[in-house]
Amino acid sequence: MQTIIVGVDQSDTARKAAFTAAKIASACGSPLHVVMAVSRRKAVEVAGGGSDRWHLDWISTAEQFLDELIGELPGTAITRTVSLKDPATALCEEAERLEASMIVVGNRRMQGASRLLGAVATDVARRAPCDVLIANTTFERVED
Repeated sequence: MQTIIVGVDQSDTARKAAFTAAKIASACGSPLHVVMAVSRRKAVEVAGGGSDRWHLDWISTAEQFLDELIGELPGTAITRTVSLKDPATALCEEAERLEASMIVVGNRRMQGASRLLGAVATDVARRAPCDVLIANTTFERVED
């Protein structure tokens, strides 16, 4: 069974794409691999009340977010990667490395002028070594 990959960030639309990918992976009996791309920012120190201070870096924050998200997703065979590359490159390289059968991305920013400026979904669709599913994450379905 080939792996299904989903790209996420901390947005609600990415969360919807992750749930869509998890449902597909579960239905197919395939493992799910969640990928999050972060930029190379420096670590941040956050001050709390009094003398409390926390040292945060973007990779640790992303890993913590992914662990929490994975805990909410249906299915058991779920792995994760945090990448310092741009999102489309990270997804396509992970798909190639894992010989994935599908990449799932959300449709955020796929409308209007930004569609022409290289949304992640558009870039992935152009470069992916496997099938790409662009999940509906921005419009609510109307039930009859």
